[in-house]
Amino acid sequence: MLPSRNGYPGNPSHQEMNIMLQTINRIGGLLWINLANTVRMQEKSRTDRLLDPPSLLEWLRDNELPDSVRELPLEQLRKELTALRELCDRVLEDLARHGKLSEPTYDALQVRAEKLIVGVKLTMTGEGPDLEYTGRSGSEALSLLVLRSIADTLRTVPAERIRKCEHEDCILRFADISKGGRRRWCSMETCGNRHKAAEFYAKKKQQAEG
Repeated sequence: MLPSRNGYPGNPSHQEMNIMLQTINRIGGLLWINLANTVRMQEKSRTDRLLDPPSLLEWLRDNELPDSVRELPLEQLRKELTALRELCDRVLEDLARHGKLSEPTYDALQVRAEKLIVGVKLTMTGEGPDLEYTGRSGSEALSLLVLRSIADTLRTVPAERIRKCEHEDCILRFADISKGGRRRWCSMETCGNRHKAAEFYAKKKQQAEG
């Protein structure tokens, strides 16, 4: 969001709003966190983006889910995504509370993984042959992608780098992969600037009262 002439954030332009809407679906930085973030605050109330068909399809597009997933019937998609999101929420809660997976959450992930039916394809890369695992159906592909995203994160990203936005009115989470590890906001263009604006107004009010 651009600053106004007064030095605090002004209303976003139409172009900025489009960028914000596209970016917010990927603000978590990782597929599984992006899925958890489909529940977000809007006008101080929790809003489930999966309940709105255009928003659901927008999320699939922005997160570059394959055609086999996008072609699933809408109600099936919503059901699958909601169930997977519940797993993502459990992982996030465990990391926030304990810094690692709890045994019940691990077992739940394992049960989901054991049900997967995947195909294996040999592909040639610049470094030589490699095995590529894909779901045999759209539903399997979706589950595989989300579970793989969770597993890769738990293996490579420290738990303390998985954070909730510090703005009091925001519930979005993200993976802080910055070099310094000091990221505080889901987005500087939204919550970061809102925080700056609040500080600006508070300072102005204090000066006026003083």
